[in-house]
Amino acid sequence: MASTSEVEQTPVANGTESIPSIELFIKASQIAREEKGPCPISQQWILAFYILAEKKLTELYLTTVNPDVPPDSYLALNVSRRLPVANVTKGPDPRLKTSNAADAPDPADTNDEIEQLMDAFRCPNLALPKDSRDEANAEKAICDLYKNFSLMLKTDNRAPLINSLRKIDNFLGLRPCRYLLSDELTYADCQLMPKLHHVRLAGEFYRGFTIPEELRHLQDYLVGMYTACDAFRTSCPADRDILHLYYDKVPRSLLSSIRAQPTLMDNRRTLLGESGGTGGIPY
Repeated sequence: MASTSEVEQTPVANGTESIPSIELFIKASQIAREEKGPCPISQQWILAFYILAEKKLTELYLTTVNPDVPPDSYLALNVSRRLPVANVTKGPDPRLKTSNAADAPDPADTNDEIEQLMDAFRCPNLALPKDSRDEANAEKAICDLYKNFSLMLKTDNRAPLINSLRKIDNFLGLRPCRYLLSDELTYADCQLMPKLHHVRLAGEFYRGFTIPEELRHLQDYLVGMYTACDAFRTSCPADRDILHLYYDKVPRSLLSSIRAQPTLMDNRRTLLGESGGTGGIPY
């Protein structure tokens, strides 16, 4: 049965009628259908709207969707089963330029549309590259990380991935702050953190790859991400889901050489050595 996560009952911020409520629909885990799936893009949007909720600009509700049995609230959007999807469920839609509710925009069901919805809040932490040179430079520094991570999983060619990580380390070294651009999360962090988490977990499991210790600025970033960033910690899916996401994306010959296969039963989240069940995490 498709489900709505705990955040639906307890929004991130207790707002008023003057702020919009946003329901973010993401694909559920294929293993435990009531839990978050491992898609890094979905986690990116959880992080972005979490920031808006922390700033009391919106209330955030998170709904996990089992594509085989989607909830009625998702089917009513008529989005052709696309995920993730963000929908303003009540309160003023920040994209609406008139007072006529009939002009309300459709649900945001593409990454570009979700980005436009996010941008409509005009939150400085979530500035887009078109409005912020710093954001543009940060996104340039991280843009090829996931592509080179995927290449490494398929071919074991580590050089491009290490180059991507070194580029991020160099960028971090130029800025005396906790995250990419600030001591607070920005949109670039929302894009980077889920991908780094996948690199660390799946890279080590399938290829024995670890992020080089000599990348000290990046290592410090990881420590802050895992130990001091509640938004990231609570948005993480279970390790098993991340590992299974890549199970069909690595060579069959590699799978036969891996001693331990990813288990369907383990719902831990490993955050720099810390493990715990995914149930009951408050948003």
